[in-house]
Amino acid sequence: MYQVLARKYRPRNFNELVGQNHVSRALTSALERGRLHHAYLFTGTRGVGKTTIARILAKCLNCETGVTSTPCEVCPTCKAVNEGRFIDLIEIDAASRTKVEDTRELLDNVPYAPTQGRFKVYLIDEVHMLSTHSFNALLKTLEEPPEHVKFLFATTDPQKLPITVISRCLQFTLRPLAVDEITEHLSNILKQEQIQAEQDAIWQIAESAQGSLRDALSLTDQAIAYGQGEIQHQDVKDMLGLIDRTIIYDLILAIHQNQKARVSELLMQFRQQALDVSLVLDQLISTLHELALLQYLPELSLKYSAEINQKIMQLSQCISAQDLQLYYQVACKGRADLQLAVTQEQGFEMCVLRLLAFRPLQPNEIPVSQASVVTQNVQSVVPQPVHSEVLQQQASQHVAVEPDPVESTAVYDDFDESQYDDDPFNEVAAQSSIDEPSSDDFLEQDTVEDEVLSPASNTPLNPAQAQSEKIVFDPSSDDALFGFDDEPAAVSTTADEGSSDDFLFDEIAPLATGEATPTESQAEVPVQAQQAVEETAQDSLFDLAPEPAVSAHREVQDNLTDTSSKLMPQDILKLKPQVLEGEWTVDKWEYWFRNSELSPAVQELAQQGVMTGQINGETIFHIPKQYEALLTQLQHALEQALKTEWPGTHFQVHYADVETTTPYSMQSERKEKAYARAAELLHAEPAVKELLQNFDGEIQNIQLK
Repeated sequence: MYQVLARKYRPRNFNELVGQNHVSRALTSALERGRLHHAYLFTGTRGVGKTTIARILAKCLNCETGVTSTPCEVCPTCKAVNEGRFIDLIEIDAASRTKVEDTRELLDNVPYAPTQGRFKVYLIDEVHMLSTHSFNALLKTLEEPPEHVKFLFATTDPQKLPITVISRCLQFTLRPLAVDEITEHLSNILKQEQIQAEQDAIWQIAESAQGSLRDALSLTDQAIAYGQGEIQHQDVKDMLGLIDRTIIYDLILAIHQNQKARVSELLMQFRQQALDVSLVLDQLISTLHELALLQYLPELSLKYSAEINQKIMQLSQCISAQDLQLYYQVACKGRADLQLAVTQEQGFEMCVLRLLAFRPLQPNEIPVSQASVVTQNVQSVVPQPVHSEVLQQQASQHVAVEPDPVESTAVYDDFDESQYDDDPFNEVAAQSSIDEPSSDDFLEQDTVEDEVLSPASNTPLNPAQAQSEKIVFDPSSDDALFGFDDEPAAVSTTADEGSSDDFLFDEIAPLATGEATPTESQAEVPVQAQQAVEETAQDSLFDLAPEPAVSAHREVQDNLTDTSSKLMPQDILKLKPQVLEGEWTVDKWEYWFRNSELSPAVQELAQQGVMTGQINGETIFHIPKQYEALLTQLQHALEQALKTEWPGTHFQVHYADVETTTPYSMQSERKEKAYARAAELLHAEPAVKELLQNFDGEIQNIQLK
């Protein structure tokens, strides 16, 4: 008759015991030295060896060769214990004998000597199921039993035992077995059974057992029957209803790269397969945990199959540590809220959308709560631009004026929104502002440690300047001129009269004010008013030297060509198409990486350097030495993208100061021209002219969206 693997391969001595070395070592030493206790308590989850160890101990106590840690396995006593018919081993299921009458009947037989063996052993399984009266009846006998009696207790819930019982026993806590231990044991058993099995399938069974060796052996029996005598990886996944790990990796990568179409496709796949979304979310959280371990503590990470190891290593190199922590926190919160949703599918999809929506705070951003505190300390107009999020918060606090709708749209009748929406540069910039930290986030660790540096001179600032630097930064940065949200900007005005209405502008919005107040001073200084602002800001809290980028505003505006003065701002920002053949040029390099599928972090790094050499041949990426730490993390993704596009690429890196024009400077120049063109169009707008004249105001901020 067939015997299941869990019973056939049950350990019969301490040498065959899988794991639990701390228990076997203590019991072996006690048996060899003759220091035996009268009561033992074995605790732990199901299937880790509590009853098995108790039976081995009973065999060691009654082996006919004497009390030993290595029973002979051939004497009648050892055979009887192995077959479960040893008369002096009394096994009791406490779950079915909970009454105090059952316990009293048991205790009535304790004084009598053993019939066949050396000791009478009482093995009480699931002892926590006994009633309170049963425990009270057991206490006195348990404390001072006859010399020929040994009590062995096993339980999965030791918290339910009275402390008076625990104090009378030697307690051994059995730990769940590691995946590697179970995998090795299953491989040995299958080899003895001569059953073909894939290593990935064995590993999957071991992981699904969750530390229980008995569960692993039961699943192995089921997998053998399901696979018709063989164990295949796909059969195990189908049998257990498991989720393919590659789908989880694809989902994390799509979320990180803000690929909404790919995320939608994967969510639809989950719906069609009718997967248990709670298991999907559990697998997502476990994968994020594994990625974080690989980045900081690789020696603690799990050992997967070769294919899975390769994918998870690549994924850990693409995602920054702070993003992983944010994803893990959002996913865990979504797991806790899963039961509160109308359906679990709805809760899971909202969790995925939350992962897409949130991102870490950038180095040049501050929370709105902090922005309000800083606003109260400002006493004059700030001669530096601030982050667009702060400006939008301020604009919402003003009272707006609604002009005549006919006049407000007169200048923009020929405005084509589709051209701006299809602009590849703005798509990349939007992703960069949402998904990835800027390269300055990595460089800050090396270049700025104990002091705040001025962006213009790289010199330490005084305390007042350092406070202002928290909200003030270069207007040529991505976020200063461009707010990549979907809501239109507002035009807000204030005047001594204090009357105004709402006014919405389609794509370009100014913030016109009459008289500067502490709450109105955090705004970008327009080009036209720059000279006046610098004269009035000398005694202000933010007494800083003019930024080079601010001077560039004035210079670019004065030197606008006739061609650019006729273009709309979104047309100025467009990249000129390039034929990607022959030698690399800075225009070809920028056109390629801004239109590639590289992550925003890699694109932000790529704009700081230039590429030379032959396309699809020997290429050298020139980048300043200060970006070495960042490039070390992201070089693989950049090199892989180049080789995917051009297989003949031989990628090299040269660290040196880049003396030629970089894509970053070209991008800044385009933004300056677009900004100047926007200012020109705004001053030509009749509604704006009327506001400035009626309220004696001035334009303080221009936002391009």
